[in-house]
Amino acid sequence: MLFSRRTIVTALLLSAASPTWAQSQDKAALVRDAFASPYGKALTVELGKALRTSADPACLAEKGLAADQLEPRGRDIILSWGTRMFESTGALIDRQNAANPFPGAAERDRLERNADVKRFLAIEQPMRQAKLLDLVFEHFDRYVLISGIKLGAVSPVATGNKELLDRNPIEATEDALEQFVAKSKSSALKRFLELSEQAAFAQRAAISKITSPPPLPHTYFRGVEDDLAALCIRSGK
Repeated sequence: MLFSRRTIVTALLLSAASPTWAQSQDKAALVRDAFASPYGKALTVELGKALRTSADPACLAEKGLAADQLEPRGRDIILSWGTRMFESTGALIDRQNAANPFPGAAERDRLERNADVKRFLAIEQPMRQAKLLDLVFEHFDRYVLISGIKLGAVSPVATGNKELLDRNPIEATEDALEQFVAKSKSSALKRFLELSEQAAFAQRAAISKITSPPPLPHTYFRGVEDDLAALCIRSGK
């Protein structure tokens, strides 16, 4: 059962990165771009609030840390550890994909150069970035909770923050994509979408062939408590 759960979690993590780009692009750059997006900036503001609320005042005074320093430094911490999680898990999936190549990969890659496909991917980008950000912050929050780190949750899934949930562009992006596809008469786009769906099934099949259970994504944050301690966030009882 544990193996099945870990495999599913890993598959969900990589589903945030569409198979049209996850294998070829620099994953660190993808994470940076996601954090620079409007939703990424909103999550960073929420992280700053959590840090300012949770940081030990006496420690801040001792270290000479001002409250307005916590948000940018906290962002750098989550960006670094989130990139580590994404790169590590992505490498596992890349190996599985390489061992179980998708037959239509070359055709799909060629179609990515089509103008209609490029437009589709540009519209889709905020959704891909939001999925990545949600996964990073959800697994960060999970590690913080499990490890007894004295920091409030950030992810809107954990906090129920309606304002932040409303900033998530996934639903609006899905609507925009649906309208774009419905109006499009592009045979290249139609074929690209067919191949993308097939690639997603192929990737899930490749994941199912993993012979040893991969680490759960939140464990990639193990050690972040040391970085948070530098911001006067306490751990333990």
